Amino acid sequence: MPLLRGWLTMGIYQPLFVLAFLVYSPLLLWRLLWDRRYRRGLKERMGGVPRLQTDRDIVWIHGVSVGEVKAARNFIALLRERRPDLQLVISSTTPNGHLVARQEHPDLPVIFYPLDLGPFPARALRRIRPRCVLLMELEIWPNFLQGANRRGVPVAIINGRISERTFKGYRVARGLLPQLDLIREFCVQDRSYQRRLLDLGVDPDHVHVTGNMKYDSVVMGEHADASSPLRRWLSPAGELVLVAGSTHADEELWVLEAVRRASDLSGVAIRVVLVPRHPERSASVCDQLAAAGHRPVRWSALGQEVDDASPALPDAGVVLVDVIGQLQRFYAVSDIAFVGGSLIPHGGQNMLEPAALGVATVFGPHTTNFRRDVEELLQGDAAVQVPDREALATALAALCGDRAWRAQLGENARAVIRENQGATARTLELIEPLLR
Repeated sequence: MPLLRGWLTMGIYQPLFVLAFLVYSPLLLWRLLWDRRYRRGLKERMGGVPRLQTDRDIVWIHGVSVGEVKAARNFIALLRERRPDLQLVISSTTPNGHLVARQEHPDLPVIFYPLDLGPFPARALRRIRPRCVLLMELEIWPNFLQGANRRGVPVAIINGRISERTFKGYRVARGLLPQLDLIREFCVQDRSYQRRLLDLGVDPDHVHVTGNMKYDSVVMGEHADASSPLRRWLSPAGELVLVAGSTHADEELWVLEAVRRASDLSGVAIRVVLVPRHPERSASVCDQLAAAGHRPVRWSALGQEVDDASPALPDAGVVLVDVIGQLQRFYAVSDIAFVGGSLIPHGGQNMLEPAALGVATVFGPHTTNFRRDVEELLQGDAAVQVPDREALATALAALCGDRAWRAQLGENARAVIRENQGATARTLELIEPLLR
């Protein structure tokens, strides 16, 4: 029966994937022509990853994008500490994830994950020869799983999560897609994800609740004091600093309008830093800001560094961070953080990063991608959630006028994060048998 199901799965899946690939190909071609980051990774996406010259066992760790790569930071560090005999390989699907992985782990091989088409996954597996593969969250591709299974390479899910939408889709195709029985162990973030996997027929002995590794990977501590050069540059006259991080289309202008109203209501001057989720949007965001009467200052134009000799910001200047890997630095010198992807029906972005730094954190209503994190923060009085743009202005005005409240939110947030740490060690203990 498993063999028959495998044939059925691939017989249905491969034609569907080819069809989807053909539909997507015009966009892919456009990206290849105009975005050199995609051209750089094309060979690896076709399975042509570099061969590793090592006599050590290889562990392949995959994170789709920036969030998964960052969440794996502490796990990778702990694995390297406990098992220095292993050679780790990191992969990501998106160009930004690939870039962050290289920044986080400059001494490790970082590759692009292969397209799940034809011989590409098998070719990558053959060239890397991993002892096991660890997939962050729930990155499941049938062709890759089949290739790993044929080579006797165990696959495990770590920091696993399965959204309600994904669960419903998998349930429709239960028994065919995806081939969950080809995954050796599932280490999931909470019991709701465990229940969904059990409902899909996964063996209970192989589904473990280990917690969310993001709580171990965020940088803890107080945000930087007013004496830091970046803070002095952003706030020369004592302005409050608000960082809008991981914003999506339309949110930049909405935040600026909310800040204008909040400043009028509170009488407090506010400096705004915008950090779009996708830096490639920065040129269009810059045009939108200028058209709306703002004075955008691009971080890349300043050489990504400031000191006391740097040109002063104009009074109405809005800092636009147009390079990747800088968000945490700006969160660390802010008084208030707005987390993007939450005023639009995207599902939100990582609100633990500013919260862990003790920054008063605000986000909108659309947070399904971080449901558990939001529940923990709100229950601990550690963040502020607003229902819409109008309420955002009111909340920002209240926060601007209440320094004690901002400090209490930060203190509560750090307490929530400390209470939820430990998933990394639990996960490593469970997957240790796969590493032998």
